[in-house]
Amino acid sequence: MLATAGSAAMPRRRLRAIHGVAVLAALVAAGSVFGLFNRFGVVDGPGRAERQLIATVDLRIGNPAVAAERGEAKARADLEAGLLQVRSFAAEAPKDADVAARLKRWKQRYGIEWVVKTDEATPLAQAFADGYNRVMRAEIERRHGHEVAQRLQRELDEASARAASLASSKETS
Repeated sequence: MLATAGSAAMPRRRLRAIHGVAVLAALVAAGSVFGLFNRFGVVDGPGRAERQLIATVDLRIGNPAVAAERGEAKARADLEAGLLQVRSFAAEAPKDADVAARLKRWKQRYGIEWVVKTDEATPLAQAFADGYNRVMRAEIERRHGHEVAQRLQRELDEASARAASLASSKETS
């Protein structure tokens, strides 16, 4: 055989370390892609059912802080309209002559109307009333002084305690 310049065998290049790293990185990348495909169901055929997300939302739950803010806004609107009211809850409307006389006295002396709600005092309704009364109490204190506001707060606390005791006695019966 004759050796020609064009047919001389080229020596094979030796594999470098970078080539080995590149091959390993490509295998890891391909394995990651296939793993993700499997995880998200891309590889599975149409015969396999999809997982479904199931959740329930209880819309009855409210936010007492938002209810209190609404009560404060309502109180400010009532003050602008010229109303001075206090809200409380009771199991039933007050029938006692003493209570009726006291409510009438508050209205005559200070112009404060006492609104008694006979609905059940839910946490949201109570938060609304507390926010409402907080603004009204500040206005009553500004108009009539600290002592009147303190007396009003004591009566509000007594009314709330009576409503709570009546509600708990109905639940146990």
